[in-house]
Amino acid sequence: MPATRNILRILYFVIFIQFTPGLHAQLLNHYWSQSYNSISSLLSGAVVGGDAGPSAIYYNPALINEFANGTNVSLAASFLTLNHYSFYNAVSEGEHIPVTNFYVQPQFFSMTFVSPNHKLSFEVATFTRIRQRFNATYAKTSYNDMSPVPVVNKFTSTYNYVNDYDDSWIGIGGSYSISEKFSVGLSLLFSSSTLNYYNALDATRYPMIDTLAGLPDDFPILVAENNYSERIKFTNIRLVSKIGLSYKSGNWSYGLNITLPPLNIFTSGRHAERMQKEFYSSNGEEPLYSYFIFDTQEGTEIKANYKLPFSLALGTIYNFENRKQRFYTTIEYFARVKPYKMITATVNDQITSKPIYDRLDNKEWLSFAYGANPVLNIALGYQWQFREDLLIMMGLRTDFNNVNNLDLKELSSYNKIKTTDFNIYHATGGIQFHFKRHLLVAGTQFSFGYKNNQLQIADFTDVDQIDPDSPLPLFGERKYIMDSYYYSISVFLGATLNFEKKEKIPGK
Repeated sequence: MPATRNILRILYFVIFIQFTPGLHAQLLNHYWSQSYNSISSLLSGAVVGGDAGPSAIYYNPALINEFANGTNVSLAASFLTLNHYSFYNAVSEGEHIPVTNFYVQPQFFSMTFVSPNHKLSFEVATFTRIRQRFNATYAKTSYNDMSPVPVVNKFTSTYNYVNDYDDSWIGIGGSYSISEKFSVGLSLLFSSSTLNYYNALDATRYPMIDTLAGLPDDFPILVAENNYSERIKFTNIRLVSKIGLSYKSGNWSYGLNITLPPLNIFTSGRHAERMQKEFYSSNGEEPLYSYFIFDTQEGTEIKANYKLPFSLALGTIYNFENRKQRFYTTIEYFARVKPYKMITATVNDQITSKPIYDRLDNKEWLSFAYGANPVLNIALGYQWQFREDLLIMMGLRTDFNNVNNLDLKELSSYNKIKTTDFNIYHATGGIQFHFKRHLLVAGTQFSFGYKNNQLQIADFTDVDQIDPDSPLPLFGERKYIMDSYYYSISVFLGATLNFEKKEKIPGK
């Protein structure tokens, strides 16, 4: 029966939409997109074994005493960050959606103190772990002749995507020198992360009035509108603990850093909404079935959380015999994050008509599932003391995506944030020079990511026919033809001001 067929089509779409991809800011699904403090950035973050400078509180708190010399103040900033995304064939074959972000952001500020016996050192720091502003838009209007008679239909399609994600940290760390070769450290950091996510698709088809003149009254006319949108917003406050070890022997230095899973303290600003609609108006013999599903909740009605994993980092430094060059390696393993509900919403049986609601496979319409695969990243760094007061540093690191081929297992039927899954690779370089008692740093980072043959977001190319058995037919039949590119360049500056008479240069 037509009614049964239409309801089955709706139910099929409810399952289908869970896996619809979208354009997504990459940093949310990556752990190594940014380095912290300019010195560590020049070495591409390969500093768990040593020479982390002011960023020791993050990379390995056991290294705080390596840098601390009386009272130091460190300032570092991304002077310029330019991100560019390109998505080819994303919503139509031959169509290109470019996204460019340009911003200046403060990145790192710290102060270090040392005890009179120089065995115990402390650091207080605040820095931005991730700041991403990603906004993608697409809009197009086309006209086509849809029948043997000259009836012109106007077809409009739009796509809007917003993903703003901030994660700012503040905390204290300390290290204790057990001996000249061995030290231990601990840091406690408060993280405030805010996610503002919005994803919407819209397509409309209707005949131009002036092309209907002179046609019979019973000539078949169809007006169609398909819509889908989802939004979530919340802020997490959590506590992150890090435990570090450092050991030096001959030309080698070794470091270990353990990051425990964050302890969620509280969540605020919680909001979720989701809408799905098909509307049809036809004077044909068998009109298409229209329906509307919508819900919105906020505050205590929902629970929200974005989890970070347990991680273990190992680092080494080798000093060449001439003592003018160093080679750095760091590997970090990020454990799997078991699939969980990022958004847990209250079940609401009033989101649509009863016949459609009763047939929904998953009645948690507003809940979102998330998770992460285990990831192993590798960083390499190189330092050359070109002059007594000048160091040249460079590095390479991987930045693997943690949701590539993610299996949500028992949560597979839940909605999820739409995302891409390509890997990113970073190259860094710059100089550090010594001016009186102070250190000045300048450098750059270039990043690149690419993946082809991904599933389209939609396909608005061919709208000559509407298949009544297809979910959201105006969105088209998606194909695996989308290619995604990511480029980023950052220029960063930093200064470490030493207020003690005795000089000490990190890395020497």
